[in-house]
Amino acid sequence: MADMVKRFCNTFLTEGIFLLVIGALLMLLPMVTTFAMSVLISVALLVAGVYKFINTVIRRDEIEKPWLNILISMLMVVAGAYLVMQPVYNLFLITLGVGVYFLLEGVNSISTAFETRGIFKYWWVGLLVGLAQFALAFLIAFGLPGSALYTVGLLVSVSLMLSGIGVISVYTGAGCPRIAES
Repeated sequence: MADMVKRFCNTFLTEGIFLLVIGALLMLLPMVTTFAMSVLISVALLVAGVYKFINTVIRRDEIEKPWLNILISMLMVVAGAYLVMQPVYNLFLITLGVGVYFLLEGVNSISTAFETRGIFKYWWVGLLVGLAQFALAFLIAFGLPGSALYTVGLLVSVSLMLSGIGVISVYTGAGCPRIAES
């Protein structure tokens, strides 16, 4: 049982350190990070549309209204292809989407913090993380459209670093054995 607890606790520490390091690396080049995320999301939309189309054609006899799935898949393909070719417009949409993400992630972090209040010693760190995520959502909302070139990369890197701090606080507050004791 003690070995299982050690492995579980070290997973928290490893994840926290990983998130901190990745966040710091992404912060070095926020415009490159923003552009890379933009292209990745556009390509993912394009690939998902192609997959949905192929899946619908293969399963057309099992689907009640295959024409609707084909229409949706074609819209996904067209939107993905357009966004790959128009990266500036894509950056604006993604920046807006990340703002909504941070808003929802802030709600989740605050909710989780209050749920773990009686369990973890440093539950309040999750509350601070949630408030910081709300602040990031606010910054996005008032920085558009000019800040779309770097906002996503910068804010995602900050969020990853804050998440890393939150996960490490779970490790330290759960009474996990220290690495030297392992």
